[in-house]
Amino acid sequence: MKKVLSVAILIAIIAALVTCPGEEAHKEAIMNEMNNSIDTAIKDKTGLGDNKISKGLSQIASGIASKILKPALALSLTVDNYYVFSVGKIGIDDNPKTVSIGAFGHVFTTFDAKDL
Repeated sequence: MKKVLSVAILIAIIAALVTCPGEEAHKEAIMNEMNNSIDTAIKDKTGLGDNKISKGLSQIASGIASKILKPALALSLTVDNYYVFSVGKIGIDDNPKTVSIGAFGHVFTTFDAKDL
């Protein structure tokens, strides 16, 4: 039983090492979260629901946000790789905020629309 458990743990560690997300995956997850928040805000604020006008407004706002956010992320996002997981932080001062955690090929964002 101990041998099987040891092998399973070893396989999990190797899988985590191989699938640890890098900086680009963190940037993509943050951008997706931003776009989702923009879509939700437009639908909620305009009361238009899910029609062509709200979709058009969402695309315009997402395009503008990505033009601003990509350079901002390039300057302020740091990704610390701990081999089995990675942590994305944003901050220019000495106290950066954790905004994403990546493991097993997926990045989880740690902020919501209120933080944006």
